Amino acid sequence: MTATPDADRVLDEAAASRFLLDLAKALHLAYQPSLLVEDRVRRAAKAWGLDVEVFTLQSLALTEVMSPRRSRVAFARLPFNPHWNLGRAAALLRLADAIPEGRVRLPEARAELERIQASRAPYPEWLVYLAYGVYGAAVAARVGGGWLELLVAFFVGVVAGAIHFGTLHSQRLDLLKSFLAAFLGTWVALGFTFLLPPFNAVRALFGGATLLVPAMVVTLGSLELAMEAVEAGLPRLTYGLLRFLMLGVGFAAAGTLWGFFWALPPHFEPHALPPLLTLLLVAVGGVALSVCMSGRPRDVAWIVVGVLTAYGAQAATKVLFGDPGSPLVAAFVLGVVGLLYGRGKQRMSMTVIMPGMLQLAPGFIGTEAILSLLGAGRAGVEDARLFNVLLVALQLVLGVVFATVVVPPRISGERDARRA
Repeated sequence: MTATPDADRVLDEAAASRFLLDLAKALHLAYQPSLLVEDRVRRAAKAWGLDVEVFTLQSLALTEVMSPRRSRVAFARLPFNPHWNLGRAAALLRLADAIPEGRVRLPEARAELERIQASRAPYPEWLVYLAYGVYGAAVAARVGGGWLELLVAFFVGVVAGAIHFGTLHSQRLDLLKSFLAAFLGTWVALGFTFLLPPFNAVRALFGGATLLVPAMVVTLGSLELAMEAVEAGLPRLTYGLLRFLMLGVGFAAAGTLWGFFWALPPHFEPHALPPLLTLLLVAVGGVALSVCMSGRPRDVAWIVVGVLTAYGAQAATKVLFGDPGSPLVAAFVLGVVGLLYGRGKQRMSMTVIMPGMLQLAPGFIGTEAILSLLGAGRAGVEDARLFNVLLVALQLVLGVVFATVVVPPRISGERDARRA
């Protein structure tokens, strides 16, 4: 029996519907905001003469593809992958841009999507673990730690990297890995108290476990709420806060168990490194971060630019405006730089913005807030309140939103037109 042209069209529409759902799923798992996922998938569908509505949640992607013949609804449950793969995200965005430009047809787009999803990590595991340790040491220096805090943070970071990166294929360990990393990291840090002179365990712990702190999840969820994507932002924000609590439980459990055998070390205020040396270590941490986030070699320099831009902008604004307003101004400067970079061909603004936001995100004060609530933090620390964590996150969101007003991102106006 020979297939009719109408039958071929139906088959093509069905294949396109499946591909659009897979594309939305891949973009969502690549840590892209729901607004961007919705826009890219809609433009891809329009290039093939279809109309699509996209709906994404923390664990769900749903598409409704409409054509003159019929409407197709498809959905898929999504695992949450807390590992950022900048190389894969850039490849997905290039594919999503190539479709509306007419450079890729459906068969080629399907093959390219499968190739991207099947691609392996660009760096060996041992190098990723080492990069976690180096970045942890750099973060310990950035939050005021000295050489001892850097040393301890390096080993805690290696342990956290082994738990985080080594368990990516097990979704059941997603939340559990936050607890395990905090628990084991605390024991590693406390174990060094028998070997080293006094040091600040809180800074060493945060430096080593910083890439497990869901500060970017909280910030991205807040951004989606600000952009009226409430259904996507609220679950993401809730999930981020849950991971904060899992870290707190890990810290508390490790400290409680340690207290059964030995006394907890007293608080010690470290001697911060000189500013120029700290700046150099932050740059080295940016190089290590490019490995942790699976960035492409061509993106390493821009990742370091994002890290130094955020660090420098925050340091300068603290001098000018003090701590209360520095996150907003620093996020605005970072957003402008990242959006300008993203206007280049085959460039992704998140290559600059995401590493930079990690330097601004309220992870350290969030960690101290949890430790203070558990009785393990510094007494009298004014900033160690969970409410302040949300205030800092809101400032970061506003800074990025203001940056989009100055440098509008390359997103079509169809979404606003549909609402009107």
